[in-house]
Amino acid sequence: MNTIRKYITSLALGAVVAGTMVSCDTLDEKFYNPDKLTDPDFSLMFAAVQTKGHLFRYDYGATFHYMRGFGKMLGLGVSPLYLDKTQNNTIVRPWDGWSGPLFNSFIFEQTNSNYTREINGMKLLYKGMSDEEQAENSVYMRCCDIIQCYAFQRSTDLYDDIPYFEVGGAYEEKFYPKYDTQEAIYMDILDRLKTAAADLSAFQFSSDTKKSEFATVDLLCEGDLDRWIRMANSLRLRMAMRMCHVKPDVTISTIKELVAENRMLTEYTHDIGFEEEDKTHAFELTFFRGLDERGYESGAPATIIKDIMNYEYQPGDENGITRHDFDPRLYAMFQPDIHGRYIGLPLTMEEAESELPKYYTEKELTDMYYFNDMPSENPWEPSRIPAMYNRRTYFNFDMEFPVMGSTETNLLLAEATVRWPGEFGNINAKECIKKAIYASTYFYYQTNNSMSYNESSLPSILYVQEKAKAPKWADIQGHLADYEEFAANKFVSLTSTKDKLKFIFDQKFCHMNIMNPYEIYNEARRLVNDFNGELPFLATPNVVFQERMFYPSSELSNNGENFAAVAHKNTYDTPVWWTKRTVAAKNHNGNAL
Repeated sequence: MNTIRKYITSLALGAVVAGTMVSCDTLDEKFYNPDKLTDPDFSLMFAAVQTKGHLFRYDYGATFHYMRGFGKMLGLGVSPLYLDKTQNNTIVRPWDGWSGPLFNSFIFEQTNSNYTREINGMKLLYKGMSDEEQAENSVYMRCCDIIQCYAFQRSTDLYDDIPYFEVGGAYEEKFYPKYDTQEAIYMDILDRLKTAAADLSAFQFSSDTKKSEFATVDLLCEGDLDRWIRMANSLRLRMAMRMCHVKPDVTISTIKELVAENRMLTEYTHDIGFEEEDKTHAFELTFFRGLDERGYESGAPATIIKDIMNYEYQPGDENGITRHDFDPRLYAMFQPDIHGRYIGLPLTMEEAESELPKYYTEKELTDMYYFNDMPSENPWEPSRIPAMYNRRTYFNFDMEFPVMGSTETNLLLAEATVRWPGEFGNINAKECIKKAIYASTYFYYQTNNSMSYNESSLPSILYVQEKAKAPKWADIQGHLADYEEFAANKFVSLTSTKDKLKFIFDQKFCHMNIMNPYEIYNEARRLVNDFNGELPFLATPNVVFQERMFYPSSELSNNGENFAAVAHKNTYDTPVWWTKRTVAAKNHNGNAL
């Protein structure tokens, strides 16, 4: 009992910290009495669950490392540096070096310790409640189930078999959790999500006061249980599709169930995001600082601008682009180059030597390759030559960092019609494509247009250029409508399953980009089977493709007996269960391989 009491008390401290992100009034009421520390507040622990680092918004350290490794591997983080011939012929293993091992162990430890501590503490408190209290507070527990499923889905997708059923047993002095198979974890998560959605559908608050109390600490959905239910169901859809190669019967039956219920994140108004409440430390501690420091890898990828967005520069475009056959997200996702043009950086030296001299002088190219265009050594300076990810968009501290939304859901539904024609009669794939593009565009424009931070604001942000300002949302409606129709018609006109799957993947790649590289990585590995063993995207040349994250080295010494069951899988070229592959995908882009 003393162990449990110490565990709960330590969680109370965490709840205090999380509480600072909820409201000062709540803190005044709950924590000015120091004796309250031994009586942790259930609702504030729920708030603490949602504010965990790198769960619903990414933190500084991991963002820094994934931009260096994942971004390079996925071809999302492009850089003039990688076009230097001395770099271009060097084999890169993203799990090596000083950065790789830190990043590889981070999410494993987060899920198995940090993400779960408050939830396990809440479970302990919940067990000690009366039947009446449990009925009142079940809404918190069901939402926590959805949060925990979200975290473990990410973790098992990256690592394959992980500790799951016995995680969080330290308060019962169970310090060495066994490893569970990815298959068992998947099936349990799908059941938990289904149960959580059903229980929330039936739940009724006993009073408006209780409903208001929940809304106050519900940082994701602001008390809207319908959105929690839709999140659970969309997560089920994501996971069901991930099993399309290993359990197609489960995939099809799950999707049929979800389509019949028609309660997923299908409209842009359903989209769920997490807004950083602690603006004072937003830059210092979160995604923004990691991206700021990895401006070296923040060039605009030609693979997105040209190949996915269908945009290619034409003389005079810097004075205003009038055609509508390209993706209007271009303006909000990327900021133009030093001449006001959207010229994406290619991935190979051969492409660079062929394409870039059309747009830049020899001196400009030399300055770009060797970063001589940044006199104060900050890669976001306005003197930088290349087009880059849009600083006005990606550095808006008021951003609702995307958690789950209708773009992904609609693209998955479109994929279902491609894989199993006629099985889901009421899914209109063309409309799904249009809705996916609309919702994604809405997110990026709302984020760009609402940017209010500058050099003199609190917190301050440097190097936000006027040319990074996208048009007003109202002013692009004609362009957006035209492009939605253009893109949807292109999708419908594709004749092969592979081409349609590639189109859908490209839309996910464009929408998620550096905001959610994990899901791009997961989707890419899933599609290798459909692409005859090859990756569905172009990676940075000579970066060895990593099929899974590595388990922390500490597992061998701290949990050796259980780790022995999975140690043979701890290699970069062992695919995870749901890929249904035994042969690793290879990066064929580049000469050194």
